[in-house]
Amino acid sequence: ELKGEDGSFDDLADEVKVTLVVHHQTILRNKRCLQAYVNQRALTLKRLRWELGPVLPADMRANMGRREAEFHTGYDNLLTDYMAQVGVDITSDLSPPKELMVEVRVLEDVGEVMMESGSVNLAKGTQHSLKRADVEHLVRQGYLEELERHESC
Repeated sequence: ELKGEDGSFDDLADEVKVTLVVHHQTILRNKRCLQAYVNQRALTLKRLRWELGPVLPADMRANMGRREAEFHTGYDNLLTDYMAQVGVDITSDLSPPKELMVEVRVLEDVGEVMMESGSVNLAKGTQHSLKRADVEHLVRQGYLEELERHESC
């Protein structure tokens, strides 16, 4: 035991006291750094759930540890349960829409997709005018690109 007979560190040499303090402070610093890293990863997983939806791309999943995958699944279940209880998809529009319809260009072949207004074939390079709510998730996933509308005077 490092403590003296009276329970204090007074009997230790100054070099030992300094070493103990530096070692303890180093452990505390490393702990804070690791906690900040884990917190940042959790915030990133939450942000990705809101931006990309419940299914993450394979390359992102490959960079996740088992605990991170469990966290993402748990957060997704929590968010999905909440949306089911309130009856509203709160992830559909991350910013308030200016218009109900949007012009989109297809960046990757998606194929035949069933939308509220009917079936649409989303082939690469084609442009469509569709309901924002129907295509928001495809825009966030990178399959579609929203085109700017220029209003005439």
